[in-house]
Amino acid sequence: MYWLVLACTAALAAGGRLSLRLLLDTAVVLAPIVIFQCVALAVVYWTGERPLPFAPVVDGYFAGSGPWFFALTVLAAFASAASPPVASRWFAKLNAILFLAAIVLSVRIDFRYYRYVLMRTTRRAIGDLVTYRALAWSATVLYFLFTAAEKSSQAVHDVVRALTS
Repeated sequence: MYWLVLACTAALAAGGRLSLRLLLDTAVVLAPIVIFQCVALAVVYWTGERPLPFAPVVDGYFAGSGPWFFALTVLAAFASAASPPVASRWFAKLNAILFLAAIVLSVRIDFRYYRYVLMRTTRRAIGDLVTYRALAWSATVLYFLFTAAEKSSQAVHDVVRALTS
């Protein structure tokens, strides 16, 4: 489900519409992101107590992606409904606001998942959260930098400009 929402949002943001070809191309390009997240979760899972089998842990973890689903859905709706002048003016600002909110909300959700579902101590849950984010997000950033260096640098520039203006 997470992968589908991610692919649909990226396809709508890129093209303003959703076609099967665009969705499939986007899903293939974004598949490594989900793989990075599963690998990072596996590292966290295997380094501590394992009260549940891994498959339900993955399902449960991604079930906590509500803030990301909301942010991605709003971004996709905006990208597909706004006129090009409006989209070009507000897309980076809206993106920054939505993703910052999703990060803040998901930190709390992830912490509670590690603490209460994986039954980690408070200190260990914080460590798991930091470990997961460092692994998954670093791999994702490196993936984007290597696959779309020119576009990535422009996106970073746009976000920084939107946050500072």
